[in-house]
Amino acid sequence: MLDPVVATLALAVGLLRLPAAPSLDPGPSPECPTDMRLVAGTHHDEVQHLCIEPRKDTKDTHCFAYWEGLTAEEGESREIRVCMDQFEAPNRRGDKPLVMASFIDAQKWCGERHKRVCTEQEWELGCEGPEHRPLAYGWRVNRTLCNSDKSWRPFDAVKLAGGGDEGQRELDRLWQGAKSGSYLTCVSAFGIYDMMGNVEEWVATRAIDDGRNPRRRRWPGALMGGFWAKPWTGCRGTNDAHEPKFAFYETGFRCCAEPGTLDASGKLLKKKNSAEAQAPAADTPSAGEPKADPPKAKKKRRKKG
Repeated sequence: MLDPVVATLALAVGLLRLPAAPSLDPGPSPECPTDMRLVAGTHHDEVQHLCIEPRKDTKDTHCFAYWEGLTAEEGESREIRVCMDQFEAPNRRGDKPLVMASFIDAQKWCGERHKRVCTEQEWELGCEGPEHRPLAYGWRVNRTLCNSDKSWRPFDAVKLAGGGDEGQRELDRLWQGAKSGSYLTCVSAFGIYDMMGNVEEWVATRAIDDGRNPRRRRWPGALMGGFWAKPWTGCRGTNDAHEPKFAFYETGFRCCAEPGTLDASGKLLKKKNSAEAQAPAADTPSAGEPKADPPKAKKKRRKKG
């Protein structure tokens, strides 16, 4: 029989490790398939947060905590309403996310499913939520909540680019990703998982200068969210240094779709032409209107000879 004190301590430890995941997911919307979530709200091209815990490493200074609840919203604002995949492609809980994916691969994969690559703005709102938080889960970096605290491993670019068995062995050696949704606390206020850490995600870049960069985006696609070796990466910060064909051991993506275009299972909904649906057929009387008598046949007169 277990000692009551030991059993109580074991239960307490177990409860501490068990995240309250279900309450963080608002659930599906009638406007989106069941494996997508509705992201809706106001997006601001500029948000500023007050860093209260900067940490310097060998290359740069990163922020690990922000003043909670303090957000300066600046720049152009726009309303966003979009269905977003709950998990990184292939968008199935418990599956490994796809990697070695380019922006072109992402466009093709999403397009084949009647979806598209999410835009920068959609991705940012989906991550930061209606409070415009700097991190998907809050205001302070917590290395245990997302798969973002792995050690960086040197890579062999030649082997990766070569493909084949050797390329696969190198890919397996570098892999430190987690199965989608396995970090139950790595979820945004909209119910979108793994937006921080795990694999970097391709997005469609802003079409115009957004104020954070003194030039237009160089390429149509960019990477967001960091990967498994960048715990400080938040909801803002875009890596637009790579061409659309670039693919690497930690590059993946997720898809978006317009609300109301897909059914619960993800199939394309067919909409009737509104004009045709409303207009009655030419030979069909409207409701309550009496039917017209059929036209009488005219009798032909014979000419007398």
